[in-house]
Amino acid sequence: MFRFLFSSIGQKIQIAFSGFALSVFLLFHLFNNLVLFTGQENFNSMVSFLKSVHLLVRILEFGLVGIILLHIVNAIYSTIRNKRANNGKYAVSADTAPRSSKTMIWSGLIILFFFVIHLRYYWYTFQLLDKDANFYDYMLLDKFGFLGHTPTAVIYIAAILLISTHLKHGFLSIFKTFGVPLKYREGILKYVALLFWAIIPAGFIIVILGIQFGIIN
Repeated sequence: MFRFLFSSIGQKIQIAFSGFALSVFLLFHLFNNLVLFTGQENFNSMVSFLKSVHLLVRILEFGLVGIILLHIVNAIYSTIRNKRANNGKYAVSADTAPRSSKTMIWSGLIILFFFVIHLRYYWYTFQLLDKDANFYDYMLLDKFGFLGHTPTAVIYIAAILLISTHLKHGFLSIFKTFGVPLKYREGILKYVALLFWAIIPAGFIIVILGIQFGIIN
């Protein structure tokens, strides 16, 4: 079992599962952010509730960190293994691969850097506040690292667009990894993928623009 998990196929399966788990996390994270549109009281109540189940949230956060590390380590190792296996022999066929496929490792590392910045300014700040704090105002702060700050908002939107391209290729890879026939990949699974690589990122961008244009204030 251990040997299979770290075989070429096993690592692709781990990348697929961990990538899908991260996509589901983004879905729930978006739901939390959309509460901003319902007003200060509702958003503060939601965050206050999450503070009240602190232990459960912390367990989920550690699980999320583990999934992220699993995804990154397997992606890097798989890329290195493929380069060593090809050893330049398949340069012609490699050139026909989609650009997103060739740059997955680099876009993934840039996304990781964005997550670190996001955690530094939002997650860390929220940890320092008690459950009765005005979390809504912190979401809208006009200072670097927060969404009320226009240059930061631009950085966030650029990062989200990059995440979108990463997810699009990732979902195609997931379906191929598990041997899903093309007719299903072009059917309902295509729309499931659309939810994660297009609709969810668009939702995050709408939240950012809502803050920037004063719709959320």
